[in-house]
Amino acid sequence: MTERPLVLGTAGHIDHGKTALIKAMTGVDTDRLKEEKERGITTELGFTHLTLPSGNEVGIVDVPGHEKFVRHMVAGASGIDCVLLVVAADEGVMPQTVEHVQICRLLGVKKGLIAITKCDLVDKEMQELVREDIRDLVKGTFLENAPVYSVSSVTREGIPELVQAIEDVTKNMQQRETEQIFRLPIDRVFTMKGFGTVITGTLISGELQTGDEIEILPSGKRCRVRGIQVHNQRVDVSFASQRTAVNLLGVEKGEVQRGEVLVHPGTLEPTHRLDGFLTVLPTAEHPITHASIHRFHVGTSLHLARIYLMDAEQLGPSEEGYAQFVFKEPVIALPGDRFVVRGSGRIQTLGGGEILSVHPPRRKRGSRQTLESLRLLREGTKREKVLFYIRENGIRGVTFPRLMELTNLSRTELTQTLEKAVGASEVARIDLTSSVYLHTDLIKDLSRKIEEALRVFHVSNPLVAGIEKEVLRSRLVPELDKKIWDYLLMSLQNDGMVVLEKEVVSLKSYQASIDPNFQKDINAVRGFLQKGRSKPPTLKELSVKLGKASDELKRILTYLVKKGECVKLTEEIYMDRKAYEEIRKETVDFLLKNGEITVQSFKELTGLSRKFAVPILELFDKERVTLRLDQKRVLRN
Repeated sequence: MTERPLVLGTAGHIDHGKTALIKAMTGVDTDRLKEEKERGITTELGFTHLTLPSGNEVGIVDVPGHEKFVRHMVAGASGIDCVLLVVAADEGVMPQTVEHVQICRLLGVKKGLIAITKCDLVDKEMQELVREDIRDLVKGTFLENAPVYSVSSVTREGIPELVQAIEDVTKNMQQRETEQIFRLPIDRVFTMKGFGTVITGTLISGELQTGDEIEILPSGKRCRVRGIQVHNQRVDVSFASQRTAVNLLGVEKGEVQRGEVLVHPGTLEPTHRLDGFLTVLPTAEHPITHASIHRFHVGTSLHLARIYLMDAEQLGPSEEGYAQFVFKEPVIALPGDRFVVRGSGRIQTLGGGEILSVHPPRRKRGSRQTLESLRLLREGTKREKVLFYIRENGIRGVTFPRLMELTNLSRTELTQTLEKAVGASEVARIDLTSSVYLHTDLIKDLSRKIEEALRVFHVSNPLVAGIEKEVLRSRLVPELDKKIWDYLLMSLQNDGMVVLEKEVVSLKSYQASIDPNFQKDINAVRGFLQKGRSKPPTLKELSVKLGKASDELKRILTYLVKKGECVKLTEEIYMDRKAYEEIRKETVDFLLKNGEITVQSFKELTGLSRKFAVPILELFDKERVTLRLDQKRVLRN
C-alpha cells in the first residue's frame, strides 16, 4: 500500500480503449455489466486497482466515454487525483476527448498522463499526427506538459513504461487532508450475498473506521459500518483519497443511492443555496444567463440549479464571475469543492468552478458588500475567512464544528487560526457546554447598545434600581442564548460598566436623582402607609386621597419596596415594613408557643380582617416562615 493513497481516473472518447488499457495494466475487466460486454462500451463506472513496480497500489476509476454517460464520467472524476487521458491512434481527438479534458479541468484535477492507444493499428506517422492533435488540445491546461505514451493493449507495447510513469506521478502528489470532515460521495450501491448493502466511492476527506456510526445525506438515514475494503482487502480504517467499499449495517439497498454522501452524524447539514465562482468554457455554444436553470454536478450528485449571476446579466464563452446557485432539492457540499454546469436543454458542458460558501444568505446582486464578501471567500487567507464566518454568525456566536463545516479547514488549521485570533483579541471564546466563538467587534457593539439602553431606562425610571436582565435581552438580542447573555453581562460587570444584583442590571455610574415635586409624592405615600400600620389604605384609596393615577402610585410603591420600606401583599395592598415585621414576630412567638395557627386564630391574634390576614399569611409561606398544612400553618424549621 502506498503511503500516499492515489486514485487514477480515465478520460476519453467512446471506444478509444480505456477499459482494454486498464485490463492490460491490471488484468481486470472493469466492464462488469452484461450490456456493457454485449455493446462493447462502458456505460457505468468501473473500479479496480493497479500494483506498481514498487509494490504500492493505486485505485483506478474507469469512466464511460459515450456522451450520454457524461454524468457518470463527472461522478467518477470527482475525487480523483490524477487523470489518464486516452486517445485512440486510429481516430485521434474526438468530441468526448475534448469534453472530458474540460470536465477534469473544471473539477480541479492538477496531474495527468496521456496514452495513445491502439498503436498496433497505425503507422508511426499517424501516431505523430495524433500526438500533435493532442498537444493542441491540452495547450494551456493541466495536461500541457504531461508525458505522452504510445501503447497497445493487444501487443502490450508501452504498457510497462506507462505503469512506471504512474509510479512517478505518485511521488509528487499532495496529501489529501485526513483531519477534515469525513466525506464519502457514493458512486455505486449494490448487495453482496451474506453481507447486505455495500456502497463504493472515493473517500475525499477525513477517515472512516469499522464500527463507526454514519449518516447518509441528504436522507438523514443512520447506520453503522460493518466492514471496509480498500483494493479488495479488508481494512479497519480507510483514509482520504482511497477507493473504498463500505458494508453498511442497518440500511437496505433501496434506501441508498448514488449521489448521496456518507458523513459522521452531525458534521454536515444539507443546503439549498451555494455561492461559487463560475467559469464558462471557451467551447460553450451559448452564454449562461442570469436566473437560468442548468444541470449542476458536484461530487457524485446531479441537481437542477437556478443560477443567479452576482455581477453580470450573462457570462459568455471564456468569461467568469460570481454566482449563487439555488436548488429545490438538498445538496451536500463544502467550500473548495469543484462543480460542473451542463446545459438543461441540449446537454453540453458549459462551465464550472469552485464552491465558495455552503450556507450563504440571499445575496443582493451587484452590491459592493456582496462582491467584497465573495471576493474574500475566493481570495482571502484562512484567517480572513474564519473571521468572516464568525462575524457573519453574529452575536449568537459559532461553534468549532460549525466553523469546520463553513470553512472546510482541517481541525489543526482551524484550531491554530482560532488561537491566534483569540490571542489578538479579534475573537472571544466563551466556554460553556461547548466553546462558542464571537467576534469582538460585535461584542463591543452590543456593549454600547446595553449601555445606551440602560441610560435611557434610568432616565425614564428614576425610582427603579435597574431593569431585569431578561427583559433587556428580549429588547436588544432576543435570539441570543441565555448562557451567552449571562456571560457577557458578567464580563461587563467585571469591566466596571454594569452592576448585577440577582436578576437586575444597572449602570454602575447611575446615580438616582428625584425631582423635588416627585419626592413630595413619595413622602406622602410613605406617610399614609406608616399611619395605616397593619391596616394600610389600598391602592384605590391612596389614589383618591392623593389625587394620583394608580400607575404613578405603583411606581412609588415599587420604589419603596425595593428600598425595603414597605412590602407588597397584593396588587392593591402595600404595608409599611415595620408594621409587617411586628406582625411576623408576633406570629412566630405564637407558633413557638402553640405549634400551629389558622386564619381565624391569626385574625384574632392580630385584629385584622380577612382582606389583610390571608395575603400576610401567604407571604409568610412564600418567605418560608410558615408551612401550610391543609387549613393550618406551622413554623418551618
